[in-house]
Amino acid sequence: MSFRITQESIKRTTLSNININLKKMMEIQEKLSTGKQINRPSDDPSGTRKVLGLKGEESQVQQYLDNAMAAKEQIDFTYNTLDGIQDIIFQIKSLTMQASNDTLGQQERNIIAAELNELMESILQNVNTNNNGRYLFSGTKTSTSPFTATRDSNGKISSVSYNGNNEEIKYQTGSDTYMQVNTPGGALFQNNAIFSTLTSLRDELESSTYDSSTFLGLRNNLDTATNTLLTEVTTLGAKANRLELTANSLNSSLVALKELISYTEDADIASLIMDLKNQENVLQSSLETGARIIQPSLLDFLR
Repeated sequence: MSFRITQESIKRTTLSNININLKKMMEIQEKLSTGKQINRPSDDPSGTRKVLGLKGEESQVQQYLDNAMAAKEQIDFTYNTLDGIQDIIFQIKSLTMQASNDTLGQQERNIIAAELNELMESILQNVNTNNNGRYLFSGTKTSTSPFTATRDSNGKISSVSYNGNNEEIKYQTGSDTYMQVNTPGGALFQNNAIFSTLTSLRDELESSTYDSSTFLGLRNNLDTATNTLLTEVTTLGAKANRLELTANSLNSSLVALKELISYTEDADIASLIMDLKNQENVLQSSLETGARIIQPSLLDFLR
């Protein structure tokens, strides 16, 4: 059975081919203008699925990196604060060494007690410090000032109470990795009786019935508390180093993921320019061929 090829069918076929070639050229131009090989899922379904998976992983790694950086900032701030408190306590220990001299009179001990009292005020000010409105030593009650001083009629600290809790704040820095970023003051200062020991040392120095053995016992208690503080400072330093290594590793992972995404998603500009030139030639050829194939009709002559 034979088919008759009419002039109209030739026109339709020719125009269809021209439109197909024009569409291909427009697709190439779109990729050149966007710089992307994949501009919609239909361009490459499997590539789109891969890119979405990689971008999801990239987003997760970026979140881990943000957490690691925030954790390091918090830990560095806490480290510096505790290091400053430690320096103050070292000054207090030096004063207590002077006060242990049995040749000192009451007037000399009162002078040392007054200096010790000022240093204790400095410690209280430091433990109540905050980082961008978040108190360091309140546990999870970061909007609450951790320590409150009760004062006597002369304005001196008689006792210090803790207002926070001992709950931990942890940041996720990996799929199964969490880092504690806070240092609850109840465990570090209250449980170690730092403030009560300091007030007792001051009061003993001011007492008219000063007892050297009692004072020595209080000094030993202060040494124990200082060792605990030193351990915490060392631990924070180790955490900061670990977080720096974690951040470096996460940054490397991000760079690798971005490269994979670019390799899958980004267009090869040089190759596309060549394709565009070829497609332009194909389109031009199809237009010229169409002009030759489509013959003028009798109506064209009558116009």
